[in-house]
Order: sequence, then structure tokens, then C-alpha cells
Amino acid sequence: MRAGDMKYRIKLLKPVATANAYGEETNAYELQRTVRAQRVKQSGNRSEEVGEHFPDYRAEYNIRNAHQVEENWRVQQLGGYLYTVVAIIPNLDRGMKTLICERVNE
Repeated sequence: MRAGDMKYRIKLLKPVATANAYGEETNAYELQRTVRAQRVKQSGNRSEEVGEHFPDYRAEYNIRNAHQVEENWRVQQLGGYLYTVVAIIPNLDRGMKTLICERVNE
């Protein structure tokens, strides 16, 4: 692991179920911590659904293995886009995790 490659700062956001005044459950996202990350890959594409065009952005980040993160959490690059963590690939030899993310279109 080379610390110099970890030049991006990302926020790890954990989903928290909350209920409103009517008893509806919604997901809010709570900041867990801000960590350093290495962006391995970034790609963009366009998808077409029901005659409408939608942007499709994906990114992969390497973070240290010590940081707690799970699927369906959100990741936000400081000054950048908000992503949902789709999958986590452990790399035990390097002491890292690879977060495979898709951009949130809200």
C-alpha cells in the first residue's frame, strides 16, 4: 500500500431508518467519518429507459481495511458526486477494500 496514492477524501455515510410524524419510514444518511481513498477507476455512460436518457456514472475507490463500511452505504467525494456502494471487494494482501460505487440520481 502506498499512502501517496490516497489523495482523495471521501465521506462514508451510513443509512439510518427514521420515522416521520405519520409513522412512515425513510432512510436518512448519517456521516460516519471522512477517510482518504485512492480512485482506481471512473467511468460514465448513458442508459435509455422508456425513451428517456439517464447518465450512468460509476467509480471504484480503495480504502484502508480498518474502516467500517457496508453495501448500500453512500460515499461522497469531497467536492464531487454522491455514490451508493454496490459491492465491496476485500484485498487482504494490501490491507485494503475496493468499493464499487454507482452515482446516486436524485
